[in-house]
Amino acid sequence: MTRRWKVSWLGLLLACALLASACDQLVSVEVRDVDLPEVDAFAQSFVYAADGTQIATFRFSHREPVEREDLPDHLVTALVDAEDRRFWDHEGVDPRAVVRAFVANRQAGEVVQGGSTLTQQLVKNRYFPDPENTIERKLLEARLAWELEQDATKDEILTEYLNTVYFGAGAYGIEAAAQVYFDTTTTELSLAQSALLVAVIRSPEAANPFTAPDRARAERTRVLDALTRNGDLSAADRDQLDAAPLGLTEPPEAPPVQYPFFVEYVKRQLVGDEHFGVDEERRWRRLFGGGLRIHTTIDPAVQAAADAASTAFWSGAEDPEVAISVVDPATGHIAALVGGRDFATSQFDLATQGRRQPGSTFKVFALTAALSRGWTLDSVIESGPGSFDVGDPEPWTVRSGTTGEITLREALVRSSNGAFARLALELGPGAVENMAHSMGVRGRIGSNPSIVLGGLSEGVSPLDMASAFGTLANGGVHAAPTAVTHITDADGNVVWEPRGLPVTVVDPETAWLVTDTMQQVVTEGTGRAASLGERPSAGKTGTVQENRDAWFVGFTREYSTAVWIGYPDRARPLVDVHGVAAVQGGTWPARIWQRFMSTALEGRPIQPLRYPHELAVTVEIDPETGGIATPFCPVTETLTALPAELPTFSCPLHQHPPLPTPDPSASPSTTPGTTPAPDGGPQTAPPDPGVAPPPPATPTPAATPTGLQPTVPASPSPSPTPTPTPTTDDGPQAPSDNTFG
Repeated sequence: MTRRWKVSWLGLLLACALLASACDQLVSVEVRDVDLPEVDAFAQSFVYAADGTQIATFRFSHREPVEREDLPDHLVTALVDAEDRRFWDHEGVDPRAVVRAFVANRQAGEVVQGGSTLTQQLVKNRYFPDPENTIERKLLEARLAWELEQDATKDEILTEYLNTVYFGAGAYGIEAAAQVYFDTTTTELSLAQSALLVAVIRSPEAANPFTAPDRARAERTRVLDALTRNGDLSAADRDQLDAAPLGLTEPPEAPPVQYPFFVEYVKRQLVGDEHFGVDEERRWRRLFGGGLRIHTTIDPAVQAAADAASTAFWSGAEDPEVAISVVDPATGHIAALVGGRDFATSQFDLATQGRRQPGSTFKVFALTAALSRGWTLDSVIESGPGSFDVGDPEPWTVRSGTTGEITLREALVRSSNGAFARLALELGPGAVENMAHSMGVRGRIGSNPSIVLGGLSEGVSPLDMASAFGTLANGGVHAAPTAVTHITDADGNVVWEPRGLPVTVVDPETAWLVTDTMQQVVTEGTGRAASLGERPSAGKTGTVQENRDAWFVGFTREYSTAVWIGYPDRARPLVDVHGVAAVQGGTWPARIWQRFMSTALEGRPIQPLRYPHELAVTVEIDPETGGIATPFCPVTETLTALPAELPTFSCPLHQHPPLPTPDPSASPSTTPGTTPAPDGGPQTAPPDPGVAPPPPATPTPAATPTGLQPTVPASPSPSPTPTPTPTTDDGPQAPSDNTFG
């Protein structure tokens, strides 16, 4: 083959090194000689539950490789035009493409173009299943690509590339892709079909035509545009092909899978983790062809309880959907996921991908932020309805089912909209948002005060809420949710583990105070339907405007669980649902939560919620006044509690020693130190000039917790709390015509 230009491969490597460094310093790299074995990309991987049972198999759909004569010319043309238009001219590395990609990426501030040739991609497929993104590796890849071009023809390189590239949907190689997507063979592919197959190469799963048809169509348009730009397709034909349907066959039947919503979540997490592979194609290759043993956190017994609870009260096609996420607060391990009614009908995972407004559940983050900033549960705040100027053309109008001043504890138990609207304004922009993010809520929240009532920029998932509330259950320590404990190869060698350690984001005392208040939500507030009897539990209800979403999120020592119900299309409110006129968080969500937790924890010992014993102190109090006892209190009681739960005043009734009680049987007489008064009454004797007068009496200071040694109580002593009334705001939690976010 005659090439129009040639460049020394050493010069190409130097150019690659300088551009890849993306800095002003010359990088010195030694390209070593290597003898790399080719990668076996066809060993299937197995997925296991926490108890060791196999729940899924990942494998490629592979067919016998095709020959060059089996490749339609329009397929080859589409591939070269769209992915490497100088393929016929370069010698494995294209300096022009490298420079063009470097400039584009520098201008964009991120990677928007790649400079790799088809030959370099083939080298990566052959030898680097999980390459490190280093200059040395890039130079080695470039050298191997140059050497491959010296040993093989362009047609041989193209044929092997198409036989080894991943096309998504488990299709590995062009023949498998032709059969999986179109139920045909490579030789029979049309131009439109070829363009679609070339289109998915860059993002084989993100542009999977079965699961992402809009993205696949957009990528096909990109390929057709490249064909037209290079003169290989007329504008009229381009428009006709672009308007044509994708023309897919039925998706292939996948290997049997237990817990499909969870298994798909595992796939997404691994393919999205840069530590699992340098790019998406490498990660899919490793996942489906690496012969891995993937050990997950799913607990079959807990999952069975979640599945049963989600259908315990209804299961009809017209009923609301139920999503449940369950995490272990101490580890972040996901024990169960219910992503919807039927995976076969809809693969959209409502438990992890669904993002809905959270309603009053977000009041928990506001209370946590307030206590972290020095407020107390006994701090008083106005709770009635109001209209507030927040810088918008229209004021923020908030309805409230409470009136008058109430404490923060009572405000959460009664779910007062008015109290928490004012609290959000007092805390200022960003306080609630930052606390929610630190505790585990992902995505865009927004800093407008309406987020305290559920008016977020974008919604939250049940997994986010279970994880964030798990931070309180774990004493203020956040353990990020994880679905995989470790991955080994076929020989048992660990090849991947999740990164990141639990981190303290809320101080333990604050975490307990919020938890203690959330217990009252369950025992006497809006979440009474979620009560587990003698087993301690804490939680919060949430209902969104017009009853379009309803939540209950709560925890025990063992599990933090979020239950959401609603209609996926958001068009229908939750009204007249199996006898409940208007579904709120304290109705069906609380009942489903209670049903699940009762089953999942059946037979397990009752454990108290996490209390920071190491921070507790013991003081003596006066039972009559409730203040810290003075030395003169006749009766005292011992109180062991956290510093924030102790009285902040000393007993006001017993600041001085008691006066002596007169003896009624004694006759009047002159006592020492007195002289008869003219009228017969006592008179103080004059002072003795030789004796110093006694100092004036001063009140004895009251005892305080300062300096006391912490002691471990048998059980936490509850602090006095007001008795709430039944009125609550657990109705629509974004009660405004100008909801923010």
